[in-house]
Parts: sequence; structure tokens; C-alpha cells
Amino acid sequence: MSKERDYSKIPFTGIGLIFGSAIGSALSLIITGNVIWGVMGTGVGLVIGAAIDSHYRKSVD
Repeated sequence: MSKERDYSKIPFTGIGLIFGSAIGSALSLIITGNVIWGVMGTGVGLVIGAAIDSHYRKSVD
């Protein structure tokens, strides 16, 4: 009883943004003590989430 999941309704961009911000901010505070580097985590999370979102939308179409 295997069902195919519909990944097109999951906002991977938003999920990537949230996790990228959290991980980037936490690591930057631990390593450097400066929150500015957390912005890089946000950017990386946004790009990775958008790439995953685009990949799943193409595979569904």
C-alpha cells in the first residue's frame, strides 16, 4: 500500500529560510560571536530551499 506523495504543496523555500536562519545564526554566535554571519545562513537556506522547491515542481509537471 504505497502512496505517492505530492511534494508540490510543501513550501521548501520557506522551510529552507527558517532552518538556514536558525542554523546560520546559532553557528555564527557560537563561532564568532557576531550575528552578521547569520545573514549568510539565511541566504544559503533561501537558495537551497528554492532549488529543492524548483526540483520537486519540475518532477511533478
